[in-house]
Amino acid sequence: MFTVAVIDDDIPVAPHDFREDYRAQIKLLIQRKYVDRVIPNVGLCIEFYDFVDFKDAIIYPGDGKFSCGEAYYRVEFRLIVFRPVVDEWLVGSITGSTERGITVSLGFFQDVEIPSSNLRTPYSFDPVQGMWVWQYCNPDTKETVNFFYEKDELLRFRIISVSFPESKGPEPDGGKAKDGAGKESAKGSPMKILGAVDLDGLGCVSWWPDSMEDDEEQEPARSPMLAPIQDVAM
Repeated sequence: MFTVAVIDDDIPVAPHDFREDYRAQIKLLIQRKYVDRVIPNVGLCIEFYDFVDFKDAIIYPGDGKFSCGEAYYRVEFRLIVFRPVVDEWLVGSITGSTERGITVSLGFFQDVEIPSSNLRTPYSFDPVQGMWVWQYCNPDTKETVNFFYEKDELLRFRIISVSFPESKGPEPDGGKAKDGAGKESAKGSPMKILGAVDLDGLGCVSWWPDSMEDDEEQEPARSPMLAPIQDVAM
């Protein structure tokens, strides 16, 4: 779920910060630039990890308006980023349902979608309550039991894909599309995750009480913590 990305970037330090510890100042500037932002084809930056290499700074003459003689440090550093892998299992909370599917939040990341085609079958959409239903058939009694995907319920799902849509420029209403309920959708999100709840153990956590005990006894699988990925030059 979390990995380490190696970034190579030019970080400008203003003249009035020359007296400070340049490493601490550069770390602060890196955090301001990257933390809580999506790096295309890499993932959502969570936090600065460490420095890898520093090159000599280059000071360019300034004009007092657009530049003021900043020292540009070529820095190689590592960031902790969020980018789950395909088939990894995660748990989030249901934030809404439409006829297209279910939206899920991980707390620090909101743009998770579970398309209706990836729900457990047989399923249906209840337009009165505005939520999806898994119509489970008890094999012993042949009785149909409805399991609702209720809002704010914890949902366990598996990753189908992680994509980084290219920006197409400004759109009406600031690029924020709205769904049928009038809520803002993730149409303009720089990173999107598609999930599925089509296997045993997936769906609302409350449906599978035995799996909650297993999660406490076993270490989480499918989650390569701090696994390095390719270098990224900015």
